[in-house]
Amino acid sequence: MAHETSAVLPSKPASPRLRVAAVMDTWIVSGPGRQLAALAQALKSHEVDLCIFMFQRTGRDPSPFIGYLERAGVSHVVIPDGGPLDMSLPGRLRRAFGAFQPDIVQTHGYRMTTLLFLLRRSGLRLPWIAFFHGATDENWKVRLYNRLDGTLLRRADRLVVLSEENRRVFADAGERLRLIHNASFPIPPAGEPVRLDRLRRADEPLIAAISRLSPEKGLDLLIEAVARLRTRGKPVSLAIAGDGQERTALERQAAALGIGDRVHFLGTILNVTSIYSQVDAVVLPSRPGREGLPNVLLEAMRADAPVVATAAGSVPEVLAVPGSGELVRPGDVDALVEGIEAALAHGRSPTAAAARAAAIGRFSLERRVAAHLTLYAEMRPDMLAWAPVGPPATAVP
Repeated sequence: MAHETSAVLPSKPASPRLRVAAVMDTWIVSGPGRQLAALAQALKSHEVDLCIFMFQRTGRDPSPFIGYLERAGVSHVVIPDGGPLDMSLPGRLRRAFGAFQPDIVQTHGYRMTTLLFLLRRSGLRLPWIAFFHGATDENWKVRLYNRLDGTLLRRADRLVVLSEENRRVFADAGERLRLIHNASFPIPPAGEPVRLDRLRRADEPLIAAISRLSPEKGLDLLIEAVARLRTRGKPVSLAIAGDGQERTALERQAAALGIGDRVHFLGTILNVTSIYSQVDAVVLPSRPGREGLPNVLLEAMRADAPVVATAAGSVPEVLAVPGSGELVRPGDVDALVEGIEAALAHGRSPTAAAARAAAIGRFSLERRVAAHLTLYAEMRPDMLAWAPVGPPATAVP
């Protein structure tokens, strides 16, 4: 039986403040979750109360994201979730909205898009902003959900994407489409630091990938690149933080290539920020068409870690500052090898560090806050009359 909805809500303000309900379905402390928590904190000083509505699967351990929000002091509502066949979930979410009384609702993820669409069909009349963070290829069910999501996203009053690549995909949304990049900001620690010194070999670089283990992330290409580096006489060790349905296949691939002892699968790591200072480079080998703006890229660069990334999603926009990172062709293992070699050779130079700092400075949290205020003012000009109205200027030149 589902438990009662729990909530940490802001108190009723003495003067009118815009109230935004941000609905997200995540169990882990994900990059989009950290982005949303930072945004909620920053919006408080701009007369906006953003409350995160999240779900807790019945019978499952408490989500680490709940503790993260509590430590950050972010208003949130935890709604019991009985699983895919829980037909009472839309009604439970609607009642939670009734308690918070939002002026705007924003959704993050395909399941949340579907819930808001159903609530609208049943009469909910609230301005709706849908965020598209990218898609995954985990299995046929997820691909089906993503296809449905692509259709329903276009029913929202505003559709927000994170990259020029995805702006082209949703160009048919016309005047309702907005581009708002993720932001770079200090990440509070979540969990105990992970120690990677045991993975290092003498005089051998250690590189890392922090990712969901699913096909679109291209980790098979990275493992192949590690094998080719070994044949060139430049062996490296690879630490992979994250989990997913591809883990067994990736482990078998590494073993078949003779590098099983050099590819280390760490599983889900809560404190991913502790990894960046312990590795010689962070690699993002994503395939094109599925990425938004990878939070790992922003986090690694903020931590001054050399990065190698394929030209997927908003990666080219982040690495537009010359020398800030190695940008390589997606799907090209040889290009990935060359990028890793270049990062290991030059990534720790003062010039590269200065370029990373300049690149990250273009993706400030203040810039994202301004973009959200502009977006909210479009939806509720009666409450944010002082904010500029019009397409938010967040596309980095």
